[in-house]
Amino acid sequence: MPRTSHTFVRPHHPKRHLVPIYVASLLLIFHAFIVAYINSSFLEQFISTTAVGTIYTVGSALSILIFLFISSVLHRVGNFKLTLILLVLDLMAVSGMAFADSLRVAVPLFLIHLISVPLIVFNIDVFMEEQIGNNETSTGSRRGLLLTITSFIGALSPLISSLLIDQSTGDFTNAYVVSAVTLLPIIAILIFFFKDFSDPEYKEIDLLSALRTFWLKKNIRFVFLAHFVLQMFFMVMVVYTPLYLTNTIGLSWAEFGVVMFFAQMAYVILEYPIGIIADKYIGEKEMMGFGFLILAVSVSWMSFITVSSVLVWSIVMFCTRVGASFVEVTTESYFFKQTTSSDAQIISFFRITRPLAYVMGALLASLALLYLPFNLLFIVTASLMIPAMFFTLNIEDTK
Repeated sequence: MPRTSHTFVRPHHPKRHLVPIYVASLLLIFHAFIVAYINSSFLEQFISTTAVGTIYTVGSALSILIFLFISSVLHRVGNFKLTLILLVLDLMAVSGMAFADSLRVAVPLFLIHLISVPLIVFNIDVFMEEQIGNNETSTGSRRGLLLTITSFIGALSPLISSLLIDQSTGDFTNAYVVSAVTLLPIIAILIFFFKDFSDPEYKEIDLLSALRTFWLKKNIRFVFLAHFVLQMFFMVMVVYTPLYLTNTIGLSWAEFGVVMFFAQMAYVILEYPIGIIADKYIGEKEMMGFGFLILAVSVSWMSFITVSSVLVWSIVMFCTRVGASFVEVTTESYFFKQTTSSDAQIISFFRITRPLAYVMGALLASLALLYLPFNLLFIVTASLMIPAMFFTLNIEDTK
């Protein structure tokens, strides 16, 4: 899940309702992840594999556009009302997807879901920052625990989703119903605890200022590009890997769920220790480059392995997530070591990396699939990791 950020002046009042907002955040992650790996297969019922990338491109481009104006919307509507509206829209969209039987119904509903989820994550982050307040003395341990729980939910969700799919017909109804139902307690938490939320002062994103800072500060420029490549990897994994493993390789959805559970466990095991090592021992540069090397090698394996073995694919996918763990933690850590609270514009720009990468990644993947066999898409993806290693070489180490 993307970790969104925002720019605002926080009012002075005590912390409250921290546990409910953590619960809401974890429920939202479960809601999104339980359908994340089946969305592309859902769309493929109505459109071609190549066109799936086009739909993701359109949705991600709209997300970027909305993010650029989100402060204006928050100023007029308020975070409570906007979050409630988005939750209801997402609930209606996912519920509709559970029973959609035509292209003209399925695609618009999916676009609403694709656009609304990152916006809801953003809005919940606003609530969370308000709860934390200016006293961050005990936040590190909480965030470390939250990161571990989040990673475990990210691992468990695809496994649960695969068990909800009808193995004989491939019907996705139950998975989307569960995803929709998960939004109900989030709505209840919002209404019960945050109806009287006092909005901070939201500031507009100055895109030109962010781009200027991005270009002039070499370290920020290269770590941004490295993070961008990582997000393109995530895009391919979420959108195209389920299609490849279930359609081309021949894994059942139950087997796919097992594979993804073991793959995602790499985050649970590694991300927190990697952050500690980066802070106390060797810095981010070496581990970031090593992560991209692991990604380049392990993703390329996916093009040549043809056996439908759960064990083999679990090992391969686990290796890809080991590389991704190294890169994700170190790019985030390095970026925020290079910025301060006065760099709010560049931080906001950093947070649209994911939808921007989905736009570019979906376009690249769609183009590749027009001319190459499906398996070679992973060679194309692996090749992106090579320039990312050179981006890493150009940053100054923190140790």
